[in-house]
Amino acid sequence: MVKGTDNLKSYVREAMLPRMKNGRYAPAMPPEGHKSHMNTLKVRPETWRRLENIYSLDYFHLEEAIIAWIDMYLPGYPLEAEDLDEDTGETLSIPCPGTDFEIMYREERKPSDLNRLAPWVDNLALMTVQRILHLIHPGSQTWSFSLADEGDFDRTIFQYYMWTVPGYILEGLDENRRKSVEYSSVVVAFQPPWVLSAQDIKEFAKCRAFPPFRESGNAFPTPLDSTHRLWAKLWDLCVRRNTPWFVLTSYNHWTFGMFSKGWTAAFISGVYEYDHHSPTITECLTFWIASAMRIAVTLRYPKVCEEPSNSQTPSTVYDAMEQCPEAALALALLDQNHPD
Repeated sequence: MVKGTDNLKSYVREAMLPRMKNGRYAPAMPPEGHKSHMNTLKVRPETWRRLENIYSLDYFHLEEAIIAWIDMYLPGYPLEAEDLDEDTGETLSIPCPGTDFEIMYREERKPSDLNRLAPWVDNLALMTVQRILHLIHPGSQTWSFSLADEGDFDRTIFQYYMWTVPGYILEGLDENRRKSVEYSSVVVAFQPPWVLSAQDIKEFAKCRAFPPFRESGNAFPTPLDSTHRLWAKLWDLCVRRNTPWFVLTSYNHWTFGMFSKGWTAAFISGVYEYDHHSPTITECLTFWIASAMRIAVTLRYPKVCEEPSNSQTPSTVYDAMEQCPEAALALALLDQNHPD
């Protein structure tokens, strides 16, 4: 029997999310290539929402960066640890069919509502990545994924997990440290596939601009379409939690994004199916959480935009975001084998 911890690098490259079938009484899926008409998020245009431009991460060679980081950072030798942490119960739970890795897999109940979808996201993708991060970065032991329960009006079609520290720890930190923790946290939002269809998430990831607030006389401003409502929902959530990092998924499809420091720009990856390979969802999610925690970045990058003459060259992704949103992820997505 080969454990995932015997070769973590190979494991994440082969750990593929299992197929999920909807429950018998789940709402019908929209036809292939069509958007759902069920994504009725209760979000309106607001004067204070500052999002303007959305940039594709395709220009930053995200997949190559993920694969290079996994190759450099994850160990390919046996660790002195089991797949299962007996104290916490977290384990490497994503199976690797057709390989020597023998990962026990217990199929979750087929989802027919959002509450039944949550275990598919949590017990497979999130728990596995949490275990990986705790293995490779012992300083993250107090961090974990937890389901947020805020009594939101949209909770039947939109919920999220947070990668962060427990609330009692956060409350005991001074303001600067608390903000640093919040800024390294990650929102993992999820919607059922009959609400966030393949076409819905593709249009979300292809969106390149958010409409400005416009009033028409004394009437209400023009309502947002479903794609812009989803962007608005995530922007509001990330601003409230003070974290620019987010993931959006239906389990069947995943996309990875972040907002600029000034909250006027966003960066978004392409859409990955649950069984995508090279990189796998396991690799993508591990890299994205590690990026938020600043353990998946180099601290130098080529100048990619003109800076004010009285400024210093930014040394972190956060400085880059403040000075030039278009360059925000250039830092995180450099070829790790060619540091400056």
